[in-house]
Amino acid sequence: MVQEANPLRPIMALNLGEPILGDVYNLYVDALGATAAWWLGHLTIVSLLALIYWTIKNWNAVANGLGISGIRFSAWLALIALTALLYTLFRNQFGFPSTGAFLTAVSTSLYLWWQWYQLEPQKA
Repeated sequence: MVQEANPLRPIMALNLGEPILGDVYNLYVDALGATAAWWLGHLTIVSLLALIYWTIKNWNAVANGLGISGIRFSAWLALIALTALLYTLFRNQFGFPSTGAFLTAVSTSLYLWWQWYQLEPQKA
């Protein structure tokens, strides 16, 4: 059986949302359909780029507003490293499932973070 080709071929639009946003884009497609997801995906990417540009341009105000200093930044890096170390420990040594290991590592790290800032002497 021979089928007639459609004379009005659909235009293939570049879709940056799917590879960049991943599962969020799939959520958009499931909720809104392909066309609305295409628009919303690109709008999300443009919004994120604008937010990154604004943050870089106003970094001094952002750092002052969030209280970011060199010591605080190094503490955040230590918290991330501790969480990764605990995740590995819980996953490999204790045999936790991935989700349980991640949640336990995050909750333990956040508890230790809270304790650090409760016990740290206040600076005048």
